[in-house]
Amino acid sequence: MADRIEAASAGAWIPVLETRGATGRASCIRIAPATAVDDDEIHLSRFINGEQVQVSPDSQLDADLDFIASARQDMPRLIAEVRRLRGLLKGDSDPRHAAFVALRELGRSQDYRDRADAGRGLAAFADMPEAHGPLLELVLDPGDTFVTRVTAEAVLRRKDRIGLTVVASAMAVANPNHSDWIHTAIVDVFSIFSADRDRAMQLCEEILRDTDDRVAPGARQLHDVLAEIDPVLRPA
Repeated sequence: MADRIEAASAGAWIPVLETRGATGRASCIRIAPATAVDDDEIHLSRFINGEQVQVSPDSQLDADLDFIASARQDMPRLIAEVRRLRGLLKGDSDPRHAAFVALRELGRSQDYRDRADAGRGLAAFADMPEAHGPLLELVLDPGDTFVTRVTAEAVLRRKDRIGLTVVASAMAVANPNHSDWIHTAIVDVFSIFSADRDRAMQLCEEILRDTDDRVAPGARQLHDVLAEIDPVLRPA
């Protein structure tokens, strides 16, 4: 289930339904409207024996669209709750996992300061596969770009492929406002030592060779930003 969620288009998915308001008689699911550059929508029709039997607007079809769209947000929460309860049942003898769970929950706070603290803390857990989604959400925080900047900076200060991949994934779908603050974080981290900048560029080239089409555009952008930086300290 977690693998299918990770493979799906990034959230949030927003149901836009004719039964809730005028949509031009075309209900749909909007994909990540806060970060999409162009309209990105899913429309749904139903066919039985090759014959179209439902097309928007239709109350049953709208209910199905609402279910599909909500699942993109509901399923990660459900999985997180199952893991939390399993941890409680077994006493969660792994302190590292318990700390990760606590930080992930902090990242869902309504207070931007809590989310920023969660971003800083979760950067240390970026090597855990389940941390990628929460970190990506914080880098693309829809409520406050302060969270974007501090989370991006924290994962970049890992100066490893994992941190660069998180930022590249965010850059691939970021809107201009988020992109500006991610750019600031990149400059802050890699403008001092040329060795750090050069190593990061090398890792970006590896990501470009090995990653899928969803991350590659962001890795290319990240590489271009790094190439523009003129570090203060170079080898003698």
